Amino acid sequence: MSVGDNISMNVLGSLSKAGFLKHSTSVNYAKGPMSDLNVRAASTSVSVESLSGGNQQKVLLARWLAIKPKVLILDEPTRGVDVGAKSEIYKIMGELASQGVAIIFISSELPEIVGVAQRVLIMREGSIVSEISNKAEISQENIMYYATGAKNPNYTYKKTAGKI
Repeated sequence: MSVGDNISMNVLGSLSKAGFLKHSTSVNYAKGPMSDLNVRAASTSVSVESLSGGNQQKVLLARWLAIKPKVLILDEPTRGVDVGAKSEIYKIMGELASQGVAIIFISSELPEIVGVAQRVLIMREGSIVSEISNKAEISQENIMYYATGAKNPNYTYKKTAGKI
């Protein structure tokens, strides 16, 4: 599908009149989000699959942002994109967070989590095993201790009856 069709897909009802949609209405609508998210495409009519990975991700973000979500779940949004696109995606996330949008950011890249997260929930074997709510304590080391089940060297374990 085209960039314009992808961006306007979730709001077609609000763009149509009496159930009919003018193509120009959809195209004109898509130009705003394309500009806001800095989607680099020649026009709204180009195919999304012809875009770079970073621009494809920004088109998907634009599609979901059109419905003005209160919560946005981003699962590996920067996987396979270049450093410049990652930076733009992080910037968009920061702007959304400052506007009050809650972002659930799922990533397997620890430096990415440490760089953008305000709170981290760590899962192991399908269950949440820990939460780090203090930004100063969000580190690759702490995340790995909880994720692997290792003992945290920053915690003093008390010896009880010869057992730790």
